[in-house]
This record gives sequence, C-alpha cells and structure tokens, in this order.
Amino acid sequence: MLVARTFRVAAAASAAVAAVLLPAACSDDGDEPRRDASGNVTESAAADVFQVRVGDCLGDFGDSEQVTDVSVVPCDQEHAQEIYATAQIPDGELPSDDDLRAQAEEVCTAEFEAYVGLPYAESALDFTWLQPTAESWEQGDRELVCLVNDPAGPVTGSLQGANR
Repeated sequence: MLVARTFRVAAAASAAVAAVLLPAACSDDGDEPRRDASGNVTESAAADVFQVRVGDCLGDFGDSEQVTDVSVVPCDQEHAQEIYATAQIPDGELPSDDDLRAQAEEVCTAEFEAYVGLPYAESALDFTWLQPTAESWEQGDRELVCLVNDPAGPVTGSLQGANR
C-alpha cells in the first residue's frame, strides 16, 4: 500500500491539507503504459502503481482510499499530478508515519526546484507523495514517490520546467 499526503509549506510551518490511502501491492490488473522511444507515455491507460516513473502524468486519485492501479495519461492531456522524483527508503523496519513524512518532505522539497524550475517555497504548485504501508513494505516496497500538482485544478502539459 502507498499513502499519499498533500501539504503546503507556509513560511516556516507545514500544514496537512489532505490524505489519501493507496495500496501498492503488486497487481496484475494494470499494465505497463505504452511509451515512445524517449520513455514518454503515448496513450492513456490504467497502470499498476509500480509501473509508473518520473515524468509520468497521472489522473486524480479522487476520494478513493484504496487503489492498485493509477490512470496514466500523456502529459499533453489534462492530468491532476506528475511524478517528479523518487527515493529509496533504507531497509529495516518500516519507519513510522512521522518519519516517512519527514523523509518525504525532505526529498520532495529538495527535488522540487530541479524539476519545476523554482524552489518549492516560491512556487504556486503543491506536491504530494506516495509512501509504503505495512503491507507493501512486507512485499519489498521501499520507494517514496513525489508528485507535483496545481492546487487550482488539472493541468495540460508537463510541469517540468514550468517555473511557477
């Protein structure tokens, strides 16, 4: 399972805005998205949550608490979020939610500027992350996934280099 959390840093404080639970247990329901020679998604498809990568644009998770597939779309089509970074969590015991939040905030904030073009604190965009749950951790899931989104709603076009 993965947990997605959205937050926005206001000056020196962070505030939780929403939380969505997403299981990441391996599933045969979704497929690998079709990609061109550059690795860009070429058509919309449901994909296993483990089949997505940096640069993929995703549909809205909605208010679903548990999903095993995500909607992957070409970035030139309307989408809710875009994967901009990933990081591996060291093996061992599953970190607490607070520790995972701290790791995600650190990684996602640090990688934000390189992808979007502005430091997170100066950007109009937000980020969300996916993190392992106890179930997915037992299956070997050690990945944090950072997703950028526009709080104003869906976007068309990649947010890479958006400078906003």
